[in-house]
Amino acid sequence: MADVGGKITGTVKDQTNAAIDGVTVEVVNTATGVKQATKTDAQGVYSFPVLSVGQYELDVTANGFRPYRRTSLVVDVNSALVVDVTLQVAQQSESVIITEASDMVQVEKADTEMGQTINEKRITEVPLNGCGYTDLLAFQAGVNPATTNVNVSSGGAGGFGSIAPARGLNPGNFSINGERESANGYILNGANVEEAMAGAAAVVPNLDSIAEFRVLTSNFDAQYGGYSGGLIGTVTKSGTDQIHGSVFEFLRNTDLDARGFFDPTRPQFNQNQYGGTLGGPIKKDRVFFFVDFQGNRTVQGQETGQIPVPSLLDRNGNLLDQTLDPTSGFGKCPSQNGAIVPCTVSGPYFANILSQRLGYPVTAGEAYYTPGCNSSNCVFPNAIIPQSAWSAPARNLLQYIPTPTWATARSPRPPSRIG
Repeated sequence: MADVGGKITGTVKDQTNAAIDGVTVEVVNTATGVKQATKTDAQGVYSFPVLSVGQYELDVTANGFRPYRRTSLVVDVNSALVVDVTLQVAQQSESVIITEASDMVQVEKADTEMGQTINEKRITEVPLNGCGYTDLLAFQAGVNPATTNVNVSSGGAGGFGSIAPARGLNPGNFSINGERESANGYILNGANVEEAMAGAAAVVPNLDSIAEFRVLTSNFDAQYGGYSGGLIGTVTKSGTDQIHGSVFEFLRNTDLDARGFFDPTRPQFNQNQYGGTLGGPIKKDRVFFFVDFQGNRTVQGQETGQIPVPSLLDRNGNLLDQTLDPTSGFGKCPSQNGAIVPCTVSGPYFANILSQRLGYPVTAGEAYYTPGCNSSNCVFPNAIIPQSAWSAPARNLLQYIPTPTWATARSPRPPSRIG
């Protein structure tokens, strides 16, 4: 486990720059109302080492000094804010309130970690194919898509590959600062969700459930040891004191798609990704809930292009067009020395079945077809297979095979043994 929240530290001094000990410092999560309080030590230092991601207010109170308030402090994933406070001597009932701008850039002064935080606003504003946040990781400097591994479900011969998460999303195979993909780590709400085979993400939450994520590229804290590449920490949203939620649907279809060169029509493609989130209080300022759901429905046609299908003669059992190729075709098989010889009936059992269906004798070893043969010296004279000899599956499945679109279409097949 590793913390994916942040922390706030600082010192409290008076106007003469002297440290003040025993000062009460309190932070409040403005979304949930959860409070934490501490006191400064002899050096005037205070610390909140474990804070969940969110926006906070900081209050400082001390006897003989004006109350101090700092609002709109944003705690991001793995962030460390330093908020130093200078208290002023109270002359009357006064207080000092400082409000941070929502878009203010915060400079890390306590940690040496290098990384970029992507919040929920930026996550949902960028159009993504498949709606996976892992497609946004390459926005960070030093992060490049990697091709060392491939999307396979297993590895062999000393190789390995990543397993795509649900919905076929991008598992997040990236090279960070030139390291291999397996040198990266994935953490979700403090839990390790790294896919063991190739170091990719095994869990990819839907976009509306993500509060923010951060890509750390170097100078990690000791708690993140074991990763020489990068570390991707993701935090999902939580419940608040107010009921809140969202619904979404992402639609893709063929309305603006182009037709393939060999396709008579545009293949159908309809993709619906839908879902929602819901959060709220179970016990105000104490216990909260948050749930999310995403469904996926895809209808996709197949672009077949040009493929060989049985000719109109073939569909009626007349395989004479298959005998035109001197090296392959109906009734011809390769011998052990590579020569093309007539295929023959394999064994008395199959010869007996053919005799019953055709109405004339068939013997084991008899040729299926040779040019100019008749029923006395080959099984299928004129290269015609009567429908009485067709199997039930062949008769029933033929209706599902498309008819040829070219008048001269034929289905070339390699030498094969009939029966």
